[in-house]
Amino acid sequence: MLASLLVGGCSLHNSRDRTIAQVVEGGVALGGVVLEGFSQSGADCDMTTAPGEPQVQCKSNASVSGGIGVALILAGVVGFIATISTSSDDDDKPKGIEIKAQPEPTPAPVVTAPVVPSTPAPSPAPAPEPAPPVTN
Repeated sequence: MLASLLVGGCSLHNSRDRTIAQVVEGGVALGGVVLEGFSQSGADCDMTTAPGEPQVQCKSNASVSGGIGVALILAGVVGFIATISTSSDDDDKPKGIEIKAQPEPTPAPVVTAPVVPSTPAPSPAPAPEPAPPVTN
């Protein structure tokens, strides 16, 4: 079971699944610490003398439980590091803001009113006077 957690933790491509794997691997390491706290050491075996139980059996049990505790601690820490180091950074980085250049709008043609000259135009020449009628 532990091997499947560690192998599965290395190949996760989803940030939610990676978080779950990290929590489980942290729990495995914490379980190893708790096991180490409750297991007896060889010195404890020397201090207690149980009738009918040889010293060798007590030290052997202490050695096995201590080894299992250390293995759990190492497996949890190594799995945690492997999960973090193999994570793809695509999920963690926010999407970049794309800035696209907008073409400048062409200015509207300026329509101007026709220019009115400020000086008056010359008046047309007066029409010639009609000729007097000819009498015969």
